Amino acid sequence: MCLYVDDLIYVSNDGVMLADFKKSVMNEFDMSDLGLRHYFLGIEVVQSSAGIFISQKKYVLEILNRFHMKDCNPVLTPSEPSLKLTRFGTGKKMNSTPYKQIVRSLMYLTSTKPDIMYAVSLIS
Repeated sequence: MCLYVDDLIYVSNDGVMLADFKKSVMNEFDMSDLGLRHYFLGIEVVQSSAGIFISQKKYVLEILNRFHMKDCNPVLTPSEPSLKLTRFGTGKKMNSTPYKQIVRSLMYLTSTKPDIMYAVSLIS
């Protein structure tokens, strides 16, 4: 069971238990059943007989649009192998807010894309 503010998501492989749980919660609280979940907290959910699949394709497109990277070049690896980031002391001071926003957006993306975790931790 997952509870977020006023949304409740529950899953089980036992249909009878789900029905009993739903009935007991609806008897206790004013609740409406919205059916199968398709989208939750920026995560798309697809449910089928093969399983439950999650992705953040829409969120990725929003990130690319927001940071003007829609036409960037895609790569197979999320970071250059053996990349060492260094600090150059002669650089010009910049507003760090957009960079922090990019890092924060990428950190949320790691919930469905764990393959970018190393690259995101490196830049953060």
